[in-house]
Amino acid sequence: MDIVVERDVAVPMRDGTVLRADVYRPPGGPYPVLVQRTPYGKEVAQTVVYRHPSWYARRGYIVVVQDTRGRFGSGGVFDPFRHEAADGADTVRWAARLAGGTGQVATYGFSYAGAAQLLAATEQPEGLVCTAPGFTSSDFYEGWTYTGGALNLAFVLSWTLQMLGSQDAVRDGRHTEALAVAKAAGELPGAFGRRPLAEFEELRKAGIDYFFDWLEHDTWDEYWQAVSVRARYDRIIVPQLHFGGWYDTFVEGTLENYARLAEQGAVQRLVIGPWAHVPWSATIGRFDFGEEAHNTLDLAQLEWFEHWLSGRDDEPDSPPVKLFVMGANTWREATAWPPPGTREQRWFLHSSADGGLGANSVSGDGVLDRRNPGDEEPDVFVSIPALPVPSLGGRASADASIVPVGPADQRPVEARNDVLVYTTAPMTELLEVIGTVWLTLYAAIDTPDADWMVKLVDVFPDGTAVNLCDGALRARFSPGGPVKAGEVHTYRIKVGSTAALVAPGHRLRLEIAGSSFPLYDVNPNTGTRPAAAGAFEGRPAAQTVFHDSVRASHLVLPVHS
Repeated sequence: MDIVVERDVAVPMRDGTVLRADVYRPPGGPYPVLVQRTPYGKEVAQTVVYRHPSWYARRGYIVVVQDTRGRFGSGGVFDPFRHEAADGADTVRWAARLAGGTGQVATYGFSYAGAAQLLAATEQPEGLVCTAPGFTSSDFYEGWTYTGGALNLAFVLSWTLQMLGSQDAVRDGRHTEALAVAKAAGELPGAFGRRPLAEFEELRKAGIDYFFDWLEHDTWDEYWQAVSVRARYDRIIVPQLHFGGWYDTFVEGTLENYARLAEQGAVQRLVIGPWAHVPWSATIGRFDFGEEAHNTLDLAQLEWFEHWLSGRDDEPDSPPVKLFVMGANTWREATAWPPPGTREQRWFLHSSADGGLGANSVSGDGVLDRRNPGDEEPDVFVSIPALPVPSLGGRASADASIVPVGPADQRPVEARNDVLVYTTAPMTELLEVIGTVWLTLYAAIDTPDADWMVKLVDVFPDGTAVNLCDGALRARFSPGGPVKAGEVHTYRIKVGSTAALVAPGHRLRLEIAGSSFPLYDVNPNTGTRPAAAGAFEGRPAAQTVFHDSVRASHLVLPVHS
């Protein structure tokens, strides 16, 4: 089948701005239309993970791939997220009127292109039948730019330097400044250590104002509320196929999008694999999740589109939820997220700080078990901003050559005295953890602010310690109210969501630290906004974790029967 490609087709927006799209047409017709809107170049069409648009066209679709506003061939100014609802809706309406089309439109794309779909769906444009947002968030403050008040540094800075800044400066005629941004991108990961971040010279001179807006708006204020998906769930009424990965930086938002929209009654589907943001591969680093983990999402999308664009209004035969269980390395079907049959188990923190070593490092005697704690001394570590705990693996969407991504052996981190380590005894039977893990922490700091970085780890019989999920909370953003130095505060920290089988002989481990760099920015612990803090403004923070009969710090595990 010969596919005809129409390049740089004009798509007018309601404000007169003209966006440009490539249109892939199979012979004959009429056909439904698939739309992808991307800021990374319509010629690329996100083929780093998807099949080429011509693949979809050969299967009976007109495919429209558009540069978003202010990017590559499209007019206007790129201001992330601000125009995607209106521009996306206008594009869907335009696509529904295309010659040779049926009037039915579906959208696809991941990451920013997934976010653009969700925002467009809130406008309920005529012709939009279904969507397939992948690897994207429910909000662009929490879970995209920040986590628990901590800046997602590795993602935000590398995204701006590598994917956005140079192109935007070139469009603005700032060629010298664009070269400087590209040079700074080449200095990663070293550029993560720039201080203060709010004075990042190359981005400031290149006019990349949105980066500094993100730093300035470090709370969920009107700036973020204006583009929040979760604040507009009631406006999304079309069926959606959500997919993501356990090691993707946006997975919590993907899970929330599915769960909240399914509650409203619209048909939703969810697929979560063992993948990082890119690529969607069965292997991440030296870890191999087996044959079942290979990327088949193009086929899943095709099945989704074939169902809804054929005029059917019944639910697809596919299960509502499909999760890859790491450790078992197989898929599990469920009717909801979290899966029915999941029960919460409390696992308490212990150590012999009064008569033993305490929980500092893996050489200590920190224990995680089901017993209620008795009269135990607290554990104390000192977080030093000038010597942050390095990130080993984790949820990131940055280039794996720049920042550790996915599962990684945590033993080098666990050797540090500024990391508290609590470990279970070897499992005597299978333990399946599927759902969202939470930590209730009774703790105190001796500084105006500090960070709590927490991580759930699967310890193999040979000692290899592999991260399953992680979370962050900046103390001053704790929902429990203002944190005062020296006072014991109750923190509720989202450790993250996962699906993992912990086999007999394996152990579970909880890590607690005061930093994880460069996944998150380093807190100076002074109360100064971290983005404005200079290289030498940090102050060590003594962070105390209590685990006694009155202040029983504990992990809440979602255990699946």
